[in-house]
Amino acid sequence: MFHRSLQWWPFCRSQLVQLQQNLPKFDDAGVAVFGISYDPVEYQAQFAAEFGIEFPLLADPDSQVIRAVGILNNLIEPHEDVYGIPFPGSYVVGVDGGIEEKLFFQSYRTRPSAASVLRDTFGNFEVRHHPHVDVEGAGVSVSATLATDGMVYGETSMLHVDLTVDEGLHLYARPIPDSYVATEVWVDAPDDVEIGVARYPAAHPFRVDGLDDDFSVYGDRKTRIAFPVVNNSREIDAFRLRVKVRYQACSDTECFIPQTRELKLEVPRSPLLRPDTPSG
Repeated sequence: MFHRSLQWWPFCRSQLVQLQQNLPKFDDAGVAVFGISYDPVEYQAQFAAEFGIEFPLLADPDSQVIRAVGILNNLIEPHEDVYGIPFPGSYVVGVDGGIEEKLFFQSYRTRPSAASVLRDTFGNFEVRHHPHVDVEGAGVSVSATLATDGMVYGETSMLHVDLTVDEGLHLYARPIPDSYVATEVWVDAPDDVEIGVARYPAAHPFRVDGLDDDFSVYGDRKTRIAFPVVNNSREIDAFRLRVKVRYQACSDTECFIPQTRELKLEVPRSPLLRPDTPSG
């Protein structure tokens, strides 16, 4: 029985293929998947047959529903060929018809990957051939993992940087006294790859016996910092992400020397479509 539905606006070839490939995972999560666009029924039927799409594709050829729900993409001018499309993204709709979550972008060329939706919205994050690298240090291991196998043009994924500490240790967060080092992560990418604002977990107040200073720490043994990654290049087949992590691990009585770790992640072009089929 489906508990929620994921409605994808508008169609994008690579994203619909991704949704189809991940359909069993959405089924397992009790999520029904729909695609909605202003394309006519005939085009949708042809597309579904060609690419083996098994979930419903809904037609809104006059953009009536798109206008009614207030998501007409007003960055597109009336004279442009794609006028009438909505802002690209998805709704998560509950069984009562209420909107539970929205995932939208300003540019109609930018869309979240199916794997990112599974991870960030439904908590399903299965790593198989995803770009991944890790390093070990005293008391702390650091890893970087992309939420997708690769990326195509216009796709948004998430980069997850995890710091896992040994039992009895913690990592500092901001705010923190000047003589200590808070956990920070930076990501460098090629010019055509956009790195979004880092998403740090919530920190908790912490007191050190014998000190009057106020500290902040991350409460779990694993601390995850996430970065949205957008591939804006049509040309590149692969690109490299350079991840720099700065941290200081401490116990209740002593601290390790602050550490800086660098990780390099090779991100390939996502092999979603047939070799003779252009992405987009």
